[in-house]
Amino acid sequence: MSRAIQSDKGKDMASIDSRYPGKFRVRISLPDLPRLTKTFSSRKEAEDWASYQENLIIKIQKAIERKLRLAELAKCAPAVTTSADFKVPYLTDLAYETPTLHEALGRYLSEVTPHKKGAVSERSYIRRWQRHPLAAFPLLAIRGHHLALHRDNRLRDGISGSTLQKEFALISHVFKVARTDWGYEDLVSPTSMFRKPKIARGRDRRFRGDEESRLLSYCESVGDARLKNIIILATETAMRRGEIMRLTHGDVDINARIVYLRDTKNGEPREVPLSTRAVAALESIPRTSKTKIVDRNADVVTTDFKAACKACGIENFRFHDLRHEATTRLFEKGFKEMEVAAITGHKTLNMLKRYTHLKVADFLARLG
Repeated sequence: MSRAIQSDKGKDMASIDSRYPGKFRVRISLPDLPRLTKTFSSRKEAEDWASYQENLIIKIQKAIERKLRLAELAKCAPAVTTSADFKVPYLTDLAYETPTLHEALGRYLSEVTPHKKGAVSERSYIRRWQRHPLAAFPLLAIRGHHLALHRDNRLRDGISGSTLQKEFALISHVFKVARTDWGYEDLVSPTSMFRKPKIARGRDRRFRGDEESRLLSYCESVGDARLKNIIILATETAMRRGEIMRLTHGDVDINARIVYLRDTKNGEPREVPLSTRAVAALESIPRTSKTKIVDRNADVVTTDFKAACKACGIENFRFHDLRHEATTRLFEKGFKEMEVAAITGHKTLNMLKRYTHLKVADFLARLG
């Protein structure tokens, strides 16, 4: 009579047979390895020995898999930073049954990121995390104090709290997806176990003096009509960079002076009225695509904008500041909060409070 014993993976490793009275032979078979055999005088002794050997084999297999996985990580991600502050601790086998952060981010990048509006920017956050020393950690080994150390290091390097919040939001969602979609139900996100960095008050940078005219003149001087008109369009409409980049010819009704935004950051479509200056800018953007208004990568536009600002001596001015400039101009023209929100797509009126930085002179003129 023979009895098979299964491993924790459901595969038969050991079998016990009792061909002779009072003799129980254990045979453990493994692929590409010699068979282990031993005979006992009782079934219990045979089962205990088989169980011990199987557990030992499983531990050895997991240790080998762990070494191979870390070796593979080193091979596929040689840029992972090493640091004395981030040493992979000794862990139980359970921890190594979860993927490393590098592996989880890679899967997230292929399965989740492509379906997001901010896929382009999220890829850069993922690549940065994959170079971090924590990338070699199994998910179950990452603790709140590790992320707190990352927070302190980044703040010391001058990174804003807002950027850090985005970095941690990514990690939080990776853990959530791993727990809900990938079957790692015991995972607890470490992002809930440390103090989050404070987010500074929103930027209120606007054009100063002749900065706008200098910037547009520079674009003309270098023959970049596309960038010039993108800047004008952003300043006149308060559209986000991504919204401008996604515009197609079918989204624009020049005669009605309306742009139809179907794919916005907050997920709600909106109609944006066009000033005569915005219409002129749209008509002046070189047409190199049958579908897209702006046939240029969003990151390239940002890079070109930074270069133009630097060439003009304009400091601390970002492309997104054009949205703040445009929104504030709408208030200066007398539009009410509800009207401005309908144009800009801000979901709550509270979000518009920081955009009403009207000059004291404007108040004095109205006070009389």
